[in-house]
Amino acid sequence: MAMTSAVRSAPAAVIVPSIVLVGVGWVVLAVTRDHSAVGSFALMWIAMSVAMMIPTTVRPMLRASDGSAPRAWAFLGGFLLIWFAAGVPAYLVMNAITWTPFWIAVAWIAAGLYQVMPVMHRLVRSCSSVPYEGSPGRYGVRQGVRCVASCSPVMLAAMVTAMVLPGFALPVLLLLALTVLLCWERTPAATHQAMVAVGMGMIMLAVVGVMLLGGGAGHVHGG
Repeated sequence: MAMTSAVRSAPAAVIVPSIVLVGVGWVVLAVTRDHSAVGSFALMWIAMSVAMMIPTTVRPMLRASDGSAPRAWAFLGGFLLIWFAAGVPAYLVMNAITWTPFWIAVAWIAAGLYQVMPVMHRLVRSCSSVPYEGSPGRYGVRQGVRCVASCSPVMLAAMVTAMVLPGFALPVLLLLALTVLLCWERTPAATHQAMVAVGMGMIMLAVVGVMLLGGGAGHVHGG
């Protein structure tokens, strides 16, 4: 109820364009398949940042806006700037190796191990409680840094998996599920025990997947 009330009181000049941006981001994610070229990767990464990250930061955005559309956009600008910058190391990592099922499983195991660590839980909690001080833009930057620090391992695992999945429905469903997970992690329901259970689930699914599929088939380039 509190969240619904906050969204209703937010500036329409922010909420409506944000919804449109998120929708456009999902469309771009669904149709962008070549991630080895810098240009197409940059388009995909920007779309991912907009489509998946804006929904996770609604509460801090409303806190920063205080009913002002320019303040809200300044916050989102700072927040997305950090995610756009994170695309540089992401591009290097995601194109450094051939993503066989074995290496995709390694990525999910690493994400699962990070998920169970107390430091990851503290980072996620801080995403919801970064004190608002200074300008909305700087507040967005601080929020973005914590978000990247907490989400990067699972984002990497999900992105390389989406690259090798056939068609457009399966990759989009995977990324939608991850967006729901990231939004859930920023709610009080995401206790440390629950997040540990999610991490263990990632590890078990990765192990079972690589056992069933084998380690050598499939790769990201030319997807």
